[in-house]
Amino acid sequence: MPEASGDLLGRRLIAEAINAAGVGAVFTVAGGHFLPTYHELGRSGAPRVIPARHEQGAGYMASGYALAAGEPGVVLSGAPGPGATNLVTPVANAQADSIPLLVLAAQVDRRYVHRNILQHCDNVGLFAPFCKRSVQAASLDEVPNLIATGLQLAASGRPGPVHIALPQNLQADTAGRVEPLPPVADSAAAPAASTVDELVARLGRAQRPAVLAGHGVLRSSGSASLVALAERLGAPVATSRSGIGSIPTDHGRSVGMLGFYGTDTARDAIGSADLVLIAGCALGEQTTFGWRPDLFAGGAQLVQIDADASQINRVYLVDQGIVGSAGPVLAATSPRVAQREPWFTGKPPRTPPQNDPARGLSAASVIASLNESAPEGTVVSADIGNHRLWVCEQLDVTRPEGLLQSCEFDAMGFSLPAAIGAAVALPGTTAVAIAGDGGFVHTMGELVVAQDLGLPLVAVVFVDGALGILRHQAEAMYGEDHFVRLGSIDFAAVAQAFGVAARTVSDEADLGGAFAWAMSQGGPALLAVTIDPEEVFPPLRSKIEQRKIDLMGQ
Repeated sequence: MPEASGDLLGRRLIAEAINAAGVGAVFTVAGGHFLPTYHELGRSGAPRVIPARHEQGAGYMASGYALAAGEPGVVLSGAPGPGATNLVTPVANAQADSIPLLVLAAQVDRRYVHRNILQHCDNVGLFAPFCKRSVQAASLDEVPNLIATGLQLAASGRPGPVHIALPQNLQADTAGRVEPLPPVADSAAAPAASTVDELVARLGRAQRPAVLAGHGVLRSSGSASLVALAERLGAPVATSRSGIGSIPTDHGRSVGMLGFYGTDTARDAIGSADLVLIAGCALGEQTTFGWRPDLFAGGAQLVQIDADASQINRVYLVDQGIVGSAGPVLAATSPRVAQREPWFTGKPPRTPPQNDPARGLSAASVIASLNESAPEGTVVSADIGNHRLWVCEQLDVTRPEGLLQSCEFDAMGFSLPAAIGAAVALPGTTAVAIAGDGGFVHTMGELVVAQDLGLPLVAVVFVDGALGILRHQAEAMYGEDHFVRLGSIDFAAVAQAFGVAARTVSDEADLGGAFAWAMSQGGPALLAVTIDPEEVFPPLRSKIEQRKIDLMGQ
């Protein structure tokens, strides 16, 4: 259909609306239903379009982009049914970890929905449980508004995903030109003066104050204020798993991660405090040792800051609840706190290698070599598995969002595409994706994307021949394991087949040189590292005991 005077064809209007909203990159897998819009995006050259190899990878790329850039990631599924269903896991992960995403999903021609049309799926209903809003565009005219307000909603309050379904026939409709609708940024309003007054008074009365920092500190740009508060207050700072990086891991007030796989130092600091300031932390299962009632000292005051009011008092009764973004509250509070000496001076030791060199390397040795070799500002993405237990304890994290993870959803396959998204968001920044041999295969096809884009990305695959955590749990619970052993894969050869430089490393003496070589490639590289399959991260044993109770009643 030709464009009338002053009107735009839908395919062009949709492409222009995405660009006008200030979107920097769109991660996608193309589909025939939206070929006209892809054509317009390609002709215009803006925004940047990153073709992934699978929608799951595209969703995690958009998530890594959002975490690194501090703005919503945008993912477009060009296929209505299977493309949308492939996106469900990364969208659910974004909801669980409060990652702002705008999810644009093609939909079939709405005129023929009831005729068994190809690839039809109720995408609005599909995404609704995992999104802050899930809607279908009713007309072409409202698309620019939906995109702009979708980006606003994704980033506001507790961040999360927003889904918009776009019927394919909108591309052939026409509409009058619309004024660009740039999204309005969330202002993260400053807290009420009375709220800050009360918090300052409580902190002033406390003899042993401590802070438990979660991902909400990072999402609200609160890291600098957190560090300033901890230094003035003399308070130890423990983090949740998703809060790692909210304070540099080498800072004198940092006591490490709290929880099943955390440090004894963090547990001692939080358990000894007479006031705990819980900043942007949801107090989930992993952080609280399964919601232990004795996590905090008897009589300790609890102050909780959270953008999501439903998180406050959910498990632990608080003495002061503050609904709002952690960053502005910390920024308003820190300058008013009197300087004092630290009451807790413990520092978490790092677990030494637990391996037998005859069987393979230690994860501790691998991470130590990464710490020594990584350039300043490197962003690391960790997958799910044994390797992440070591990463959370031993990785040097010196920048906010320096460690990207799937935390509350625990989704395998996250690390590689998330690292790609971070590298796109931060041009020139080295990204490192760490995964086990079980999780890496979920999305390893996205290596091709890193190669196509020439990204400075290093993939590190820990090869131990099993779903390691499950194997260790099964052997501890039953004395044997079933269905968790993995067949051998030559990951270096696979990477090389993708055109990616790769090496296999099995000798500790080669680790330093291997990392230096990988970092010097300029483009993507892969290191397949042979890990001792019998090495167990000691804190895993406490989680195994809890799992016995949960699963077996023992």
